[in-house]
Amino acid sequence: MSAPPEMWWTSFLPLIIVGVVILGVIFLILFGILMSRRVTMTLRTGGAVALTLASILLLTGLWSMFLSPVVTYQETKDSFYNSVSIDGLKAWGYTFTVQDGDIIGGSVGGIRVDEVPDTAGKTFNLRIYDPSDNIIWSETNTTYSKYFNIKAVRSGIYRAEVRNPNREDIECYVQVTISAKVTYRPLEPLGQWLSLISLPVFGLGIWASGLFTIMQKKEKKGSVNVHA
Repeated sequence: MSAPPEMWWTSFLPLIIVGVVILGVIFLILFGILMSRRVTMTLRTGGAVALTLASILLLTGLWSMFLSPVVTYQETKDSFYNSVSIDGLKAWGYTFTVQDGDIIGGSVGGIRVDEVPDTAGKTFNLRIYDPSDNIIWSETNTTYSKYFNIKAVRSGIYRAEVRNPNREDIECYVQVTISAKVTYRPLEPLGQWLSLISLPVFGLGIWASGLFTIMQKKEKKGSVNVHA
């Protein structure tokens, strides 16, 4: 079973560095275009460049959070593994809670009689029951290890049953694992980081370009006209 890294910044540090480098190159390209056209780098021009850079940061962050590729992995929710003893002509059962869409996996095998491996005609029957006590998977007269992998189609309490059809007591190993499919976007933390740092750049760009001053002047002019 694979799982996402607990410390995302460790695994995504190379991506963050690449993202910063790309943004730096874009900024230098824009700066070079302005210089080649002999544009005087006034405070207002710098503000326009800052707004452009902030827009790139924000759009990249939103894409990373909502549109970037997703990764799917199996997360283990519950597991059971033990050696069980089953009396002759009796059955052993194990119940577990499952949600719709979970994967029920596991195995039964390693038949032993009196703690000694014995495969001479010794068998077991394996059944998986759903919450309505209907059999959804079964295997009879098995003499070797048996693996199962089932997708639950409804939520509830399921039961695994191992039946001993032999007159002698037997021991066997039983493993049951409940896992769920989890989907996440690896670039989502990077997108959150880019979106966050775009906010102060937006503020700096608005201030430097004079947009805030222009809006204040329009508000004052509108109030003067109303009073007139």
